[in-house]
Amino acid sequence: MHIHPQQREEALDGASAARNLVSLLTPLLTDDTGYSSGTSSPVQMSTRDCRGILSAIQALVPTLIPDSPIFAAFHDGQVHDPLGGGSYAFQDDLVGPVLQALLNDEALSNDDKRRAGNRSDETSTQNCPTTNHELNTQRPIPLPNRPIVIHAGVQPNNSPHVGTIVVFCYAFSLARGIRDRMQAAAVNVDDEPPFVSVEITFVDTAPVKGEGTEIGGIEYQRSYRDVPGALDTYMADYEEVLYLLSTWSGIRVTTAFQYNLFSSPIIPSILRYFVAHHDLLGRQLSPKHGKLALRAACPIPGCALAEKHGQLNIYNDTNHAQNKTASPAANDPTITFHCPHHGPHTISVSNPADVARLEANAPARSLIRSMSHLLDTKAHHVRITGADYAGMYQEMFLYRPLAAWSAATGLAAGRTPHILYAPLIVDWSGAKLSKTLYVREGGYNAMKLFGTDGLGSFAQLKSRFGSNGSEGLRRIWEEVQGWLGDPKKLFRPFSLEYLQRVIIEEKKWES
Repeated sequence: MHIHPQQREEALDGASAARNLVSLLTPLLTDDTGYSSGTSSPVQMSTRDCRGILSAIQALVPTLIPDSPIFAAFHDGQVHDPLGGGSYAFQDDLVGPVLQALLNDEALSNDDKRRAGNRSDETSTQNCPTTNHELNTQRPIPLPNRPIVIHAGVQPNNSPHVGTIVVFCYAFSLARGIRDRMQAAAVNVDDEPPFVSVEITFVDTAPVKGEGTEIGGIEYQRSYRDVPGALDTYMADYEEVLYLLSTWSGIRVTTAFQYNLFSSPIIPSILRYFVAHHDLLGRQLSPKHGKLALRAACPIPGCALAEKHGQLNIYNDTNHAQNKTASPAANDPTITFHCPHHGPHTISVSNPADVARLEANAPARSLIRSMSHLLDTKAHHVRITGADYAGMYQEMFLYRPLAAWSAATGLAAGRTPHILYAPLIVDWSGAKLSKTLYVREGGYNAMKLFGTDGLGSFAQLKSRFGSNGSEGLRRIWEEVQGWLGDPKKLFRPFSLEYLQRVIIEEKKWES
C-alpha cells in the first residue's frame, strides 16, 4: 500500500506526540513517584509537570483524525457570573421592571389617561411591584389592565437547536413569572390580573434553499409559504416543543405567520409612512443595498418569485399629489414589484388582500411589527429575541427609525418597544451556535464526537434520550427557569461545553 509522504509525516508526528505523552504519564503509574507511600492517593503534581502533560495532550489530539483535525482545550470547571451593565441593574429582579414599564405605557396612552390621573400615585416608581418582598405587604399593588403577549419568532427552516429552544423557554418562563407576580399582587386588590400568553411567529417568508435565482445581478427568492410542502419538514418538531413548554408552564401559546402581521388593520397606516419615506428607510434599514426590502411574490400561478432586496420596487405616494376628483382608493399609495418572468405587479396600501401578500426582510419586518405593537392600545407586547440582535443592530435598524417616525407623526410619543434578549449559545470560539445552513458544509460534524450533537437540533436531542424524548427539553426548560430566578445570568452567553454537562449529562458546574 502506498503511503503519501504527508500521511507518513502526520503518522510520525502522532507517534512522537503519543510517546511524549506516555513518557510524562509513566511516573504516575509507579508507587514511588505517582502515589504517596502506603496509600492510593495521587501526590499533588507540580504546575510545571501538569502543564507539560496538558501540552502533550494538546499536541497529540490533532493527530488522531488527520483529515479533520480536532483540538483540545481545558478549563477549571468554575462558573463565574460577574456583574456589569444589565446583569448589575437586574441582578435581583427582572419581572418587576417589566411590569413597571407596561404600567408606564398605560399611563402614557390616550385611552388610559383618565385611569392614570385617578391612580397616578399607584403608577409611580415606588409603588412598582418590583420585588417579592413588596408583594408580601398589605399595600395595594397596581396591575396592568391589558392582556400581555410575550412574542418570539423563528424561521422554520431547520429543527430548532438549543439556541432557539432557549428563546422559547425564556418566553414561557417570563410569561409565567409575570402571571405569578400579578396573581400574588392581586390577592390584596380587587383588580383581576390580565391574561398572559405566548405567541410564536413563524417567518414563513424566509427563502427556500435552492428555489432562488439571480438574473442581471438581482436576487430573487421563493418563500416557504409559496413552495408546497416546504413548511411541513420541521413543523412537527416546533409543535411538540411548544406543546410541552405550554403544558409545563401553564401558559397558553398561539402561533402566527407573516400573513397575520400584514393583515392587521394597523398596517396600512404604517405602510403609508413607509411609502412616503422609502428613500430614507431604504438607506437606514439596508446599508448594503440602500433600498427598502419590501417584497411580494409574483401572483402568476406556479411562479411566486419575489425580488429579495427590493432594488427594483417603484413607490407611488399619490397622497402627495392627490387627484381631488378621484376616489380615496385611487389616491392610495401603491408599490410596484418586478418579476423577472412576468413583469410588474402592484399592490395598493388600501387593499387588505394586497397588503397580506407583503413580505419584508428582518430589519423592515422588525420595524413594522414594533410600530404595530406601539399603536395597539388593546394589549401589551413584549418580545424575546437572541442577544445577537442587541446593540448596534437595534440602534440602527429599530430605535432611530422609530424615533424619526414618532417625531414625524406624533405617534407613540415617549414609548419604545419592550424587548428582552436571550443569552447566546456559543461554540468554543465565542461564535453563536447557528443553523447548519448558515455555516460551511460539515461545520458541526465534530459535535457528535464531542458529545454535543444533541444540542444541534430538537430531533437530535430526542434521539439522544431515546424513549423519553422530552427529557432533554425538560432539562433546558429547568435551566432557563434558573436564569430567570437569578436574572444576572440572562446577560451573558453560555457555551456548548457548559450546556453539555448541564443538559446532556445533567450535572452542575462549580460556581
